[in-house]
Amino acid sequence: MPSLSTKPIYSGKAKDIFETDDPSILRAFFRDSATAFNAQKKGEIQNKGKINASISALLFKLVEQTGIKTHFINQVSDNELLVKRVTIIPLEVIIRNIAAGSLCKRLGIKEGKVLKAPIVEFSYKNDELGDPLLTKAYIINALEVSDENTLRQITNLALKINELFKEFFLNVGIKVVDFKLEFGFDKDGNLLLADELSPDNFRFWDAKTNEKLDKDRFRQDLGNVEGAYEEMLKRVKEGVNKSSIQPQVNILPSFLVRVQVLPKSDILDPQGQAIEKALMSLGYKDVKNVKVGKEIVFEISSDSEISAREKVKEMCEKLLANPVIEDYKIELVVKNK
Repeated sequence: MPSLSTKPIYSGKAKDIFETDDPSILRAFFRDSATAFNAQKKGEIQNKGKINASISALLFKLVEQTGIKTHFINQVSDNELLVKRVTIIPLEVIIRNIAAGSLCKRLGIKEGKVLKAPIVEFSYKNDELGDPLLTKAYIINALEVSDENTLRQITNLALKINELFKEFFLNVGIKVVDFKLEFGFDKDGNLLLADELSPDNFRFWDAKTNEKLDKDRFRQDLGNVEGAYEEMLKRVKEGVNKSSIQPQVNILPSFLVRVQVLPKSDILDPQGQAIEKALMSLGYKDVKNVKVGKEIVFEISSDSEISAREKVKEMCEKLLANPVIEDYKIELVVKNK
């Protein structure tokens, strides 16, 4: 295990981040600090750091069992996790199943309304601006903090994680009302789920009584905050013991890809002209507009045909074809699902 440094490189609202002797690994220390309303309300919740670290460790392991990559490595003490260093995308990814919190205030919806389908929304991770809500155009064209393909991947991952958590927590009598996720890229460019998974960034309601078992007890001065966090740790441990989720192998569909690359119609093709002349000399007078190209065949794994096609398109634009002078055609055949 990497040796631990003593000076934090970052102190957030409830966590301190330390470097280790491995530059690709960090240590996250969970404090008992509690904040609400963009840190306008502050306090301490006894044992919150230990509880949130333990819940996060258990839930990160659960997520990874489904094949989704996270920054989690292991829990090294009651309050501490070792995590992979990532460059955080400055977006808060919020998944909503039941109306609560700011959604009710913005839209005048009664708290507790079950939404017709889960909603994924994005806000700018910027305390000074109050974490404003963002449209896709704002993210891609104004802030330029993500591209369309990454945003699509994040949305798909968020919805998969939501389905996992809804089923997992319902088995222990908990409704997942909404929650916030963060993502980042590691040194190799892998997109990883990061930050934490705890009652600090989830709304949990008891499935029978609708009792709130999360940070809303602190936000709304409901009392027994410590008891709610302890209850959630108990339920998570119960759920892990009950869980039948097993690690999956080859969970992504595999596609056979054929890319045909040809010179554009208005581009002079010397090889094509030479072949055309040779064919005409052999008596094939009706041949014209010969183009010589190439075919590239390979396999790729992706979560859907759409995302696979997007990846191959990127490959064509960056390497497989010269988009200035060449056209390309992509064919996909599913090998396994």
